[in-house]
Amino acid sequence: VIAQKNPDLKGKLGFFPIPGKTADRPGAVFTGGSDLVVPAVARHQDEAYTFLKELTGDAWQTKLALAMSYVPNKTTLATAVASDPGAAAMAVGAAHGHATPHTPQWAAVEAKNPIKDYMTAVLTGRDPQAEAAKASRAITTTLNSGS
Repeated sequence: VIAQKNPDLKGKLGFFPIPGKTADRPGAVFTGGSDLVVPAVARHQDEAYTFLKELTGDAWQTKLALAMSYVPNKTTLATAVASDPGAAAMAVGAAHGHATPHTPQWAAVEAKNPIKDYMTAVLTGRDPQAEAAKASRAITTTLNSGS
């Protein structure tokens, strides 16, 4: 759609993983997605568990990744999106990714979004080290705040 609206850009746009410190390895990214749970009070827990097991299994993750242009839940399934340039680039980064911290406080970090602020600051020319320290302090403060 972009190239249709801007013909001069045809052949000049593409996808790539987040750059790393060296050219041979992409940068580490956060991996994750939706939390899938079966409530303790659910009347059909066995059926819900079966559904979640199927949904997160290889067959459905492959189908969903292709249909929704996203990275499957296992790096071993990354080849499923090889034909999708955007998802394939994300899969390369995800192979070197890390999950967000396992804490209820992470939702508060995401709400304040210091990572986006950090990325915006660096991409607009501010000092990466100073901005990383600022983001780290904001994340640490939020994680330690208890609310």
